[in-house]
Amino acid sequence: MLKPTRSLVTALFLSLTTVWSAMAHHGSQGFDFLVPRKTIKGTVTRFAWQNPHAEIFIDVKDNDGHVATWVMELNNPGNLVAQGWTHSSVKPGDEVTVTFNPGKEDRPIGICVDVVFADGRKLHASQGCRFKDTLNKDGIS
Repeated sequence: MLKPTRSLVTALFLSLTTVWSAMAHHGSQGFDFLVPRKTIKGTVTRFAWQNPHAEIFIDVKDNDGHVATWVMELNNPGNLVAQGWTHSSVKPGDEVTVTFNPGKEDRPIGICVDVVFADGRKLHASQGCRFKDTLNKDGIS
């Protein structure tokens, strides 16, 4: 019978911890890419410029005046910079319209947002976008 070597045990341990970390990072909340995107309008309460994903927190009023806080997951800051974002692109108090892929089970979360500001300025975050969504008019990603 073969005895496992120390390097084999170490490699197995590192592999398992990497897989476990990846599972924890992506969690189970999930987003629904099979339904049409949603659009909401609200007021930014917080912009978290952080790894592994930046997030925008938006207060949205329903028709009855009740406020729900929505959380939009963005890409990581490094990728966002390449798309024109900065740590100060979004500020608390900004009025925004956000288009996104919704979370499953009707939770107030979303991913892959286009953020349009009251002045018409628009930012795109490709986190969670399907390939065709990331192409420009010339078909180049």
